[in-house]
Amino acid sequence: MLVLDLDYLVFDSAALKLRALRQSLISFADTIPQNVRLPDAMDAEEGYRDYGFRWTQYLEIGLGAERLAELQQAYRIHEERLIEAGVGQIYPGLKELLEHFRRENIDLALGAEARRDYLLAVSDRHELDSVFQTVLCTEEFGVGSIDEMLGELMRHHEVNRSETVVLGTRPAYFQAAHNLDLVTVGCGWGLHRHHRLGDADFQATTLSHLKSALQEADNLAARYFA
Repeated sequence: MLVLDLDYLVFDSAALKLRALRQSLISFADTIPQNVRLPDAMDAEEGYRDYGFRWTQYLEIGLGAERLAELQQAYRIHEERLIEAGVGQIYPGLKELLEHFRRENIDLALGAEARRDYLLAVSDRHELDSVFQTVLCTEEFGVGSIDEMLGELMRHHEVNRSETVVLGTRPAYFQAAHNLDLVTVGCGWGLHRHHRLGDADFQATTLSHLKSALQEADNLAARYFA
């Protein structure tokens, strides 16, 4: 079984995140100090990799806790509207590659570090249920436990550790997989910076590298659990 995260790996959300944030900030313009540098696409990417879908909670833009909470709510609204408007896309060539894996009888699961409403909006807009046999997100597991989500996916598919490879972009995602002794592949085709993929067992910085990285991961899992 292959388990894939959603943002920056399956779904190109870079433009979506930046546009949703910029639209949300308009009503806070008079509150944010003039000397504050507003976040750009790189900040959104790094914020997501540091904090997952809660990244807007950690923006350092001079807002107090109450106003920052209001910004988060506005962000969610703008994000949902932009998804419905078609902002963001599945990375070119990825669906075709995943469909190839399905034809080879490889189970595919989407284990998204995401809110449930966000996951459903993206999945519905881009018909992800036609590609993935199972779709779960961390918000379904209380405090957002990646470990619990991965464990539930393995139970659902009735696979063991040697039969599971986890694909992600975030150090926390790799660590959660390693806590379960799962082999990981760091995927970089949606990222500007690849230095934090080093926490994964293998790397595929472009989509064309994925097959070879998965072969290495599969060989390692077979040796490790033999």
